[in-house]
Amino acid sequence: MSDLEEIKGLLKSIDKRLQHVEAIEDINRLIVDYARAADHGNDVDMLMPLFTEDAVWEAKGFGAWVGRDKAVGFLKAIAGEKVWWSLHFMISPKIDLADDGNSATLIWYLWEPATMPAEDTKEAEPHWITGVYDAEVVKVDGKWLFKRITSNMKMISPAKDGWVKTRFPAGSDTNPYLLFLEEGAYYWCACGQSKNQPYCDGSHKGTGINPVRFEMKEYDFVGMCGCKKTGTPPFCDATHLGLDI
Repeated sequence: MSDLEEIKGLLKSIDKRLQHVEAIEDINRLIVDYARAADHGNDVDMLMPLFTEDAVWEAKGFGAWVGRDKAVGFLKAIAGEKVWWSLHFMISPKIDLADDGNSATLIWYLWEPATMPAEDTKEAEPHWITGVYDAEVVKVDGKWLFKRITSNMKMISPAKDGWVKTRFPAGSDTNPYLLFLEEGAYYWCACGQSKNQPYCDGSHKGTGINPVRFEMKEYDFVGMCGCKKTGTPPFCDATHLGLDI
């Protein structure tokens, strides 16, 4: 190999590595832009440019919102109804870039102080929120965009209680029941009369409304519907937010 060929090979290698570093930096900026939009009440104008048209935003234990408009609409509704103020700390993003340099898979951790309505008084109350995000991004016309985001919430805890005492807010007819369930069969109350919400206690007898049986194949997190109007029983689909998207 001549010196010239060796130099050309070295320059090609440096160029490839530089493109990789630039891609990682651009994707990190995309995560920051998402956090800033979230801290502005999930501002629609700030969020829309961050997603592909067919993007999916998924909340583990709930469901998925398919398409940029539905995903952003859901996020805006959550901010308006449940999260009145927040500061998103996106921690330790791990970015795995595909060989072609046009897509990547991501994971990062969330630490978030937030103001949310208290379950009993509905007045502003400080909360701690943590979670883990998985995501896919793609490069479209030279710009990195979210193709999919999956949110895995680990706690939504009132600051006055702490996560040992109250890991998630109590469910109700206006909030889902956020639970970790063991493997096995369960019966979800569909009539709203059970005294053991969200599970059936037999109160439906005579109502013509039967409970919904479902099985957990393994220990996992679920969001069970409290308003009884979900389109995906027994799981919450955010119908309680009054979404029209």
